Amino acid sequence: MQPLDKTLRNRLERTIKDARDIAEDAARAALEQLGVGEAAPFAHLSEQDRELRRKLRVHGRQLGDSLNGGKIQTMDRLIEEVAYEHWHRMLFARFLAENNLLMYPDPDDPVAVTLEECEDLAADEGAANGWELAARFAARMLPQIFRLDSPVFQLGLPPEHQQKLERLVADLELPVFTASDSLGWVYQFWQAKKKDEVNASEVKIGARELPAVTQLFTEPYMVSFLLDNSLGAWWAARRLTEADLQNASSEQELREKAAIPGAPLDYLRFVQQEDGTWTPAAGTFHGWPEQLADLKTLDPCCGSGHFLVAAFLMLVPMRMERDGLSAREAVDAVLRENIHGLELDQRCVELAAFALALTAWKYPSAGGYRVLPELNVACSGLSISAKKEEWLALAGDNTNLRIALEELYKQFKDAPVLGCLINPEASLGKRSLFELKWEEVGPLLTKALKNASDDESNELAVVAKGLSNAASYLAGKFSLVFTNVPYLKGGYHSDILKSFCESRYPRSKYDLATVFIERCQDLLSSNGSLAVVTQQYWLFLKYYAGLREYFVRNKQLGLIARLGPGAFETISGEVVNVCLQITHNAKPSTLYRHTGFELDSVKGIEQKISHLTSSEVLFSQQSNQKKNPDCRISFELTDDGVGLLSEVADFGKGSVSGDGPHYLRKFWEFSTVDNGKKYWLNSPQESDIWSGRDNIILWDGDQHNPESELGFALRGHRVFNKHGIAIGKAGKLRFTPYTGELFDDNLAVICPYDNSNLEALWDFCTSGEFEANLRKLDKKMSVTAGTFTKVSFDQDTWLGAPSDINIRKPWSIDPAQWVFHGHPSNSNETLQVAVARLLGYRWPAELDASMELADEQREWVKRCEALASFADDDGIVCIPPVRGEASASDRLLNLLAAAYGDAWSNDTLTALLKSADHAGKTLETWLREKFFTQHCKLFQHRPFIWHIWDGLRDGFAALVNYHQLDAKLLETLIYTYLGDWISRQKQDIASGVDGAQERLAAAEALKKKLELILEGEAPYDIFVRWKPLEKQPIGWDPDLNDGVRLNIRPFLTVPDVGKKDAGVLRDKPNINWNKDRGKDVESAPWYHVFDGDRINDHHLTLAEKRAAREAAE
Repeated sequence: MQPLDKTLRNRLERTIKDARDIAEDAARAALEQLGVGEAAPFAHLSEQDRELRRKLRVHGRQLGDSLNGGKIQTMDRLIEEVAYEHWHRMLFARFLAENNLLMYPDPDDPVAVTLEECEDLAADEGAANGWELAARFAARMLPQIFRLDSPVFQLGLPPEHQQKLERLVADLELPVFTASDSLGWVYQFWQAKKKDEVNASEVKIGARELPAVTQLFTEPYMVSFLLDNSLGAWWAARRLTEADLQNASSEQELREKAAIPGAPLDYLRFVQQEDGTWTPAAGTFHGWPEQLADLKTLDPCCGSGHFLVAAFLMLVPMRMERDGLSAREAVDAVLRENIHGLELDQRCVELAAFALALTAWKYPSAGGYRVLPELNVACSGLSISAKKEEWLALAGDNTNLRIALEELYKQFKDAPVLGCLINPEASLGKRSLFELKWEEVGPLLTKALKNASDDESNELAVVAKGLSNAASYLAGKFSLVFTNVPYLKGGYHSDILKSFCESRYPRSKYDLATVFIERCQDLLSSNGSLAVVTQQYWLFLKYYAGLREYFVRNKQLGLIARLGPGAFETISGEVVNVCLQITHNAKPSTLYRHTGFELDSVKGIEQKISHLTSSEVLFSQQSNQKKNPDCRISFELTDDGVGLLSEVADFGKGSVSGDGPHYLRKFWEFSTVDNGKKYWLNSPQESDIWSGRDNIILWDGDQHNPESELGFALRGHRVFNKHGIAIGKAGKLRFTPYTGELFDDNLAVICPYDNSNLEALWDFCTSGEFEANLRKLDKKMSVTAGTFTKVSFDQDTWLGAPSDINIRKPWSIDPAQWVFHGHPSNSNETLQVAVARLLGYRWPAELDASMELADEQREWVKRCEALASFADDDGIVCIPPVRGEASASDRLLNLLAAAYGDAWSNDTLTALLKSADHAGKTLETWLREKFFTQHCKLFQHRPFIWHIWDGLRDGFAALVNYHQLDAKLLETLIYTYLGDWISRQKQDIASGVDGAQERLAAAEALKKKLELILEGEAPYDIFVRWKPLEKQPIGWDPDLNDGVRLNIRPFLTVPDVGKKDAGVLRDKPNINWNKDRGKDVESAPWYHVFDGDRINDHHLTLAEKRAAREAAE
């Protein structure tokens, strides 16, 4: 079978997402009509409806819905269950029908029926239509998936919703139901919206969120590679003769000899040993059982069954070949003896079971549909919602069953969040009179289920039986465990999950993926093997040093294929940095060598696949990994004897503000960097070594105190006030000289112990050798700071070598750096600098005589003094001439001429306009049309010169220095400058000047908008989330410390005069007032209003603010 075409996959995605919305609306409507959530049944309900309502309430509570006040019941989980089950029963019916497997349930001779035949039979069978009948047939065929006695299916969906769902199923193209990977995508798409919602909410991940956020469709090539090099390697080691392994000329020859129909082993890799003989690269798996009947496999995170189905399709032909079984016998044997699956989410269990059943029925020559052996797939996350005494009452007088139920209750009370992390004892009641195995509990529970006397007991018995099945697998031992582990960083773990991981798995607690790698070791038999898709960070990040040391000393590392980012078709960038690994539960000998691939730099899935099957297999003696820094696992590191960079340099780790939007600002958002503000070095640009100098942090210990934030961390003390090298550590490394300031966590700083070695270290870091050595240690996109000094460093080569680089005294021609001198004629943005100077702005380097600067830079600062007289007095420069002042372009021209002196000419102006993307046009039109857009881009959408206009190209327009724009200056703008313009237009109307009427109307409209801002009534107010109500600004009264992002809002939100959402500004900066990341501390002024969320999109009336201020006074 072929995988689903991308176009059809996109269509399937849209259908599934639509289906979930419709099905949940339908479920909600049906449950509300029945009054399931109400405190008492509706009077008009029949006795049958009342009984169904009661059963649904019991079922909902078992799923986790709560009783509020003892009677009103929530329905969230029940709605999800009803929607999922009804939709998937229809969807599975079509899967069966399109594969000629939808069976009319004749007890003696089931016969395949089509959907059209179901439509014809519906009336006779008492069904509303063919879809309902097909769904019933599917449910009867799949009793392990759909509980026939479940009240969910006794509930009918409203006809208008049901018909929409039927159309969605019917409209899907036939190839969807015959492709190899469709079922896997079905669950991904069903959970997609929920996943997005959870990720956006920033909540800690617990039972409700885990299934959505940890589901990830495993690429088919990953599954094939892991199975071919585990199960396939075991097969090859027993099928190939010694002569085959000695005489083969290539891996491909061996693959072809080992392969059998149905198991091509395309990804199986071999290596040649020193004596020239070949052997499977991952090992021969000599500790596994010799008989396939004894080989047990498990996927503890089976999802929709991708690994299970692939293993099934390999094992069936192997058992036919090795055990002499027919196809039908082999199918049954594999399902009965070899394949086991566990999953946290019951809905995934149903998909996995269906995928296995469908594959078994479709297997060639296996007899088509028939009753299959019970599938060994169980849910490890079932919820026990009952009180303990109610739970234990299921046992009646059976002491053994009571012991089992008590143990289940104790170990599985947190199953919905822990799932397969639970590790039950193999036996219950050890060393007691009542010792029994978990597999013995099932029959006892079956008996209890039959004797359940009410709905509550029936629901509990079903859960108990399911958990006993899960417990028997979790306590078992398997020759091969394969899975794609769930990915979830420790910082996102809910309290229950976090506490469990920290107490049980301290070596791997930092990510759920590594916790699962460690947990799976307990599921392995002696010499068993683990084949997983996981993230590769555990191979090199410092905090996994303990886990690595444990594995290197105690487990054979087998085969490790480091795929790197971009290995998943549907995930871009660095989201999952993938590693495929097969490890063995056996202690390595001193000379044991493990194998693998380093494919991080290989781009694209197709290239990665090609390299997996053709690249040279790498070797490393496992005992040598212990010599690597922090026991890092790598094929590239060698003991070259040259020492480490840490012998000559120290490192500094960057700081975290805890709330960037609150504390971090661009230096140009203020007229001066004075008390309460500190420079904050950020990641540099590759093209400018003195870049990264644009941020400051507000830190006055009073209103702006980042130390009060939950996420705040002040770090880097060892390098403060020293010279060194700051390294942008995300992606491709970027370097800037370090001069002792605070620096962000996206930087790492290296400082030589001997300051005279600074230039030598710079040359080494920027040579390329440094980054190459670093990537041998750490493949993560953002390297941890402590790793930088663990690279190998040849002192004889680098120290003492001549260098002519100047990295001790800053210089820059970039006006977006605080070390910029401020002079327009020596800048890469001459016109922008000139406009800023015209409006009265001066750079920090001009105002701070103590700032360390290169001598030439300081000379340029001095030359700025000659331009001071050109600065406007009040910070308002009108583009047209107003109030007797010259036009902005004339004033700017004079400033430029003075700045250039004798070098100024018309050619200079022409060149400047061309460099500003305004070739062949005038300075005035550049000011009107291009200046503000370019200003926003240059100053990272935190503009400090605002272009206010009336929407006309020849109308009123003024450039305003934001630093000076208080209420008084805004009044001056409105009533003096704009007032003068309005008076002129009235005069021009009287004189019959063309266009004056239009200009007057535009100017008067602008005046009204500016007056709205001046008044500051909601929604044209400023809201500052870190200020209490009584300190919120009343009217236009901005606090520069609150930043351009918040203060510019009224100017953007008044009705537009020109560009959409730009208000009265010439263009719209890329600014939004969405919720900021993270949670506020409880003492934050709006914590209880917004439940700790950092909300910016909020408005307050003037009355509210005035009342609060009066009360505070």
